[in-house]
Amino acid sequence: MTRERVLYLAAAALTAAALMLPLWSFSMSAPQYPDETLHLQVARGGIGGDVQEVETLQHYIGVRFPTNLPELAWATRGIVALTALLLAGAAVGRSAAARWFRVACATLFIVFLAGSAAVVQARLYEVGHVRDPHAPMRSVRDFTPPLVGPVKVGNFTVWSLPHFGGLALVGAAALAVAGARRRAA
Repeated sequence: MTRERVLYLAAAALTAAALMLPLWSFSMSAPQYPDETLHLQVARGGIGGDVQEVETLQHYIGVRFPTNLPELAWATRGIVALTALLLAGAAVGRSAAARWFRVACATLFIVFLAGSAAVVQARLYEVGHVRDPHAPMRSVRDFTPPLVGPVKVGNFTVWSLPHFGGLALVGAAALAVAGARRRAA
């Protein structure tokens, strides 16, 4: 079995696994609750974790974290399509045309990840800026959680990080790029 085929089969396996794993996670902590951190995980089925507790806290500052995420439906279809393309990339052989097909697969994967990141960042902006003007605590300024990293919201620190599914997709993209870089025989 060629190295390209192994890389593309591994990339397809990681991509398929991402469908069954949480894609992204958020953690919220505050100094007044040192032993309690709230967690949210975004998976293809929606948001899980401490949803009710987070919604209760967000009510006070007028934030509504979206629980209905239609983006997950197209992301799921995109992940399935990428899995199929990667499997095809593993099967095409070693010709120059096969290499171009693998380059196209890797490029589509990178475009998918970049587009997904842009959609998520836009949604995060919306969370921190489209707020209830009648919220009990209006002293908390508008904010934009980063795609990766922390943000201070009132006295809470909110961390946004890729979860196992998101990391699997990034790893799969790296394998696809590595497989596409191999020269034809």
